[in-house]
Amino acid sequence: MSAAVAAALKKIAAFILSDKELRGKAFVIIGSIICGFLGLLCLPVVAIASLGNLEIEPPEIDRSMFNEAAFIQNLSSDQQAQLANLQNQGQAIEDAMTAAEVRNQTIKAQLIYLSFFDGVQNFNAQSYADLFKKSSDDKALINALNSTYNLKIDYNEFMKSYTWVMNATINQYMFSDSKSKNAADLAAWAENAYLSGWGYKDGSYGDRDESDRIRYADSAGLILGYLRYDPEQKSFANEPSSLHFTSKGGLDKMPDEAGNILSDGSNFGVYIGNGEVVFASKELGCVTKEKVADGAWNSWSSISGAAYNTDIKFEEFDESKKNNQGLVQWAIQAHENGWGYIYGTYGNVLTEGLLQDRAAVFGCEVTDYMDFIRQNWMGKRCADCVGLIKGYGWYDSASGEIRVGSNGMMDVGANGMFANATVKGTIDTIPEVPGLAVWHDGHIGIYIGNGEVIEAMNTLRGVTRTQLAGREWTHWLQIPYISYVEEKEKNE
Repeated sequence: MSAAVAAALKKIAAFILSDKELRGKAFVIIGSIICGFLGLLCLPVVAIASLGNLEIEPPEIDRSMFNEAAFIQNLSSDQQAQLANLQNQGQAIEDAMTAAEVRNQTIKAQLIYLSFFDGVQNFNAQSYADLFKKSSDDKALINALNSTYNLKIDYNEFMKSYTWVMNATINQYMFSDSKSKNAADLAAWAENAYLSGWGYKDGSYGDRDESDRIRYADSAGLILGYLRYDPEQKSFANEPSSLHFTSKGGLDKMPDEAGNILSDGSNFGVYIGNGEVVFASKELGCVTKEKVADGAWNSWSSISGAAYNTDIKFEEFDESKKNNQGLVQWAIQAHENGWGYIYGTYGNVLTEGLLQDRAAVFGCEVTDYMDFIRQNWMGKRCADCVGLIKGYGWYDSASGEIRVGSNGMMDVGANGMFANATVKGTIDTIPEVPGLAVWHDGHIGIYIGNGEVIEAMNTLRGVTRTQLAGREWTHWLQIPYISYVEEKEKNE
């Protein structure tokens, strides 16, 4: 165990192991209240579980002491005060790291504080967290900490300590949503495995090896481990046992979304953004990272079990026929998922190839905004105003594909859709029917009820939720290619 970790552990041991009687009770914590009391200390649980490395004599465990409150009652007033101070500072650091949007580095920040900040006066957690946010990498961070607080942290020594700690635990702070599985957290999981020094072993998925207590994963196991891991229970399930792929294609058509799965024909990797992929390498014997362009990666896919920003998932009114209620749900999802706007699109995921194609067809309507489009809409689903409606009509719920011209939805423009409508009227006569379209010359939107409209407005705004009043709508219409049903029919 490295010096930095030992320093942190000894600091804790100094007040909970100050006498022989308390030594045994300390080990009760390890066996019983590890998730409660040790969580207050704001150190990874497994790091504290290595207290035995401090050459403490084996204790006799009092099994009646299996609760936090009872243990704390056996501490002296000074020990309780020290514990309370650690707890308060640890919580302050967590809160500050969250506020600074570097929550994933919380354990690192707490470990550094616990190991090296004994002599630091007037500690301010927010200023401390700001250094983590401003530092480009760990070496820059350590230099900034040493300069700011007059410390002498050795970068190489600390990184050994940090890697050891992170391999021993699973960083709870990396998850953006611990209650559901999503692509962003899959990418964070993979990058954490790389930063934590996971090894390679066939049949492993991030669990710790019983012999050396190191975490291992194989190619598919790196991904399966995330799907299996329950952050709430801090344990792995047995399912799923295999990967199931949804969308897929060549790399030239891959949406730029972290969490996509890459393949070279025999191995899998997790795309983490910025042109980088993390994967478990049998040849290297570890989880590693490289530029996508430097490897033999030739295809991408998304996987079942993790939500992607580009996923289309909504409860259709009736999967057998397209109708106004389904259209409303489609439009709401498009808005909530931040769809962009590109001329000639209808829910497509924007790739560079598609962008170039649309630019060639529609000219300045696209080319005048190329930089903006790449910065804001690349990798997202996009639609133009009438494309938002047509995409719903062409969407196949079973396959997840959008098939142009399917389900009776004609490929027409906004004005063509209005001209083909048989039920329509002036905007001042619009009935309260969600799923009607609202129209003015050259533009169309979807009325969702309660005086609100969702429309693919323009390139700069994307799919937007607006008020019916105050816009320039002149007419309403029943879209001629879908049926209109009443909500009550759904519940019959």
